[in-house]
Parts: sequence; structure tokens; C-alpha cells
Amino acid sequence: MRLLAALAVLFASASARAQEPSPVDARLVVRTQAVEPGKPFDVGVLLRVQPGWHIYWLNPGDAGLPTSVRWTVPEGFTAGALHWPVPQRFDQPGGVLGYGYTGAVLLGTTVTPPPTLAGDGSVAVRAEVGWLACEKICVRGRKTLDGTLGHAADGATSDPGLFTEWDSRIPVDPGNGDAPASLTARGGVPADGQAGTITVDVDWKRTPAAVEWFPPDDPALDVQAAQSRTDGGRTQLTFRAKRLSGQRPKQAVLESVIAYTDGSGVRRGLRVPINLDGKET
Repeated sequence: MRLLAALAVLFASASARAQEPSPVDARLVVRTQAVEPGKPFDVGVLLRVQPGWHIYWLNPGDAGLPTSVRWTVPEGFTAGALHWPVPQRFDQPGGVLGYGYTGAVLLGTTVTPPPTLAGDGSVAVRAEVGWLACEKICVRGRKTLDGTLGHAADGATSDPGLFTEWDSRIPVDPGNGDAPASLTARGGVPADGQAGTITVDVDWKRTPAAVEWFPPDDPALDVQAAQSRTDGGRTQLTFRAKRLSGQRPKQAVLESVIAYTDGSGVRRGLRVPINLDGKET
């Protein structure tokens, strides 16, 4: 009931604001306009959010909608998964917790061309972007962004410095040699609909000044009692979850993130993939 009441507050008067200018501006950006056969390149959507408003991470928290970017690239090209920067936590009306972004966020991906390119090398890219922007009320927004890279570049801003700036905010993979910690997982979520518990031990190479966990989410799961506890150089993550009847998780590995503050006071992120079968990830 608390969540339903909070949602009613969040969406109140949204239709009345629908005709007003959007509190979010979206534009297509690229790391470079050059497209070479077989050489991956980065594209992204830069979302600028008006002061006082926020948009959502892939797990929006207790209420909200994830920001979405659907890429369309030419035949033979592949677009990878979105690169989600470390989110932040904020309180919403009714005491509802949310995860997302204020100010601005770059949601990028890596596109891989085929071994050979036809024509003059121009590449058309489309991003269909959707978001829910919230302040005292929430307003949904959508925008389709079209750009051409390569020989006849048009519609996409080249800004390598912007990508470099946001690279440091992308959570690092625990398998990388420069990862700040190692992970060990145990437990799992049974396939028969019974509740299961998963525990992940995060052992830090250097004890961080602050740790904040953004837990996983999947519409096919009922995730409960997600908790994070740090004691010295170890952070322990635990949650209970069960599979909802007739639903299948989108992926076998749930995505979650730890935000931490390093010794120099910089806020960074560690990717924490969680296997539903409890296998070490």
C-alpha cells in the first residue's frame, strides 16, 4: 500500500505537464566520426537533466522506470550492451527510494562494424531513447536520435573528451586485473519458486572510505531484504529472492553495482554480477 500511494503521488498531474518542455534533453554523441572495417567504435546518448529532476538507472529502486536506449545499426554491425555509469540514491515523495541520475549522464555502447564496409563508408545510427523524469511529479519522455558517421557525418556530435570523462564512472568488471576487489558468491534462487538466499563476499585490495550497494532487479523475481555490510576490508552483500510464477528472468546473471570512495576521495564503481544459481561470477 505504501508503494501504491507513493506512485500515485509521483504520477499526479503528469498529464497536465505533458505539453510543457521536457526537463530532459537528449543528444547523440560519438567518440570519433571515423568508421573503419572491423574496428569497434563508441556511440552514446547524452542526457541533460534540469536541476531538481532525476531519471532512473537500470534498477529504478522502489518505484520508477529504467531509462532505455534502443540502438539500430546497419546490417552486419552489432551494438553491445549499454554502459551504465555509477548511479546515485535519492529519496522520493512518500519515502520511496530511487536509483538514478541528476544533472547529466552518458549512456554509451560499443558498435562493431563488419570486416568490410560497402559504399563510401557512411554509417547510419539510430537511438530510440525513453525516460521517466521526476521531481514532485513525473513526466515520461521519448526521443528518436538519428546520426550518420564516417564520410558523410551528420546528426551526431563528436566529443572524445566527453567519453573520456565518463569512462571513469563506468563500474569496472571484477575480472579485470585493476579491479579493486574480488568476489565470492554462494547460495542461489531455486527454479521451483521457493525463496533462496544469495550472499556475495567482496574482498577489497584497499579498504574504501565508503561503500554503497545498488542491488539487482528483474521483473520475474521478487527480491527482498537486500542488505550490505562492510567490516574492514570485506563487504558482504545478501538478498533473498524467488521466481514469480509463470515468469522467467531476463538473464541468468543479475547486474548490480557497488559505489565506493577510493583513498583519494573519488567515487567509483565495481560491477557485481550475481548468478541466480549461486555460481561464482
